[in-house]
Amino acid sequence: MAGMFRLIALLGVAGALAGCCANNVCDCDDARADAFYFKFDTGPGGFVPETELDTVVLKRYTLQLDDKGLPARIKTHLPTYTAYADSLDNAGTFDQVNVVRYIPTTATPLRPRVSTDTVLINNNAPFTQAGPRKLSTYLYRIEVRRAPGQLLHNDPRRYELNKITLAGEFYGTGCCTCYRNVSKTGILTNLGKANSDTPYTVTETDQVVPIPITK
Repeated sequence: MAGMFRLIALLGVAGALAGCCANNVCDCDDARADAFYFKFDTGPGGFVPETELDTVVLKRYTLQLDDKGLPARIKTHLPTYTAYADSLDNAGTFDQVNVVRYIPTTATPLRPRVSTDTVLINNNAPFTQAGPRKLSTYLYRIEVRRAPGQLLHNDPRRYELNKITLAGEFYGTGCCTCYRNVSKTGILTNLGKANSDTPYTVTETDQVVPIPITK
């Protein structure tokens, strides 16, 4: 009989919890927890939006994974991430998104005018997420046109984001389980300058402080 009372009590608690959760709205706001934010320097000596930020091209290169689902080491004949990305560039095996950042007022009015100087790279933006792969299983390049009308292969400014690592955790109260990032690290390299590797470590709270991209 005592066992029956315990079972009824447990069912009562479960029912009360289910009723509570049914009326609870989970607002995790964690869709961009892993995202990297970049901002082009438009100050003195920086990019001129009207002539140098007409179009930004983002490229994504798939990294091979090991048995644990982590990026495997680059092969010996390709000693660096840059050499690996170059090989995929030459083979044309990468994903690409063209983003119009700024259109001068003299441009065709049918083209959208966008006056932002920031770039977001997330697990599912601007590229579609492929299965469970997160952005840490890729390396990325940001290519900037020198001026409106120039072809992208005419010496664009190029930047590379590699060696990305993500650390996060799940937390909740029983009704809701949310995700938060506790650390994002990566190396941003200006491919037009020697010895320009810049390591960055940020957290989810740093979303409002984008990583600067300088000329």
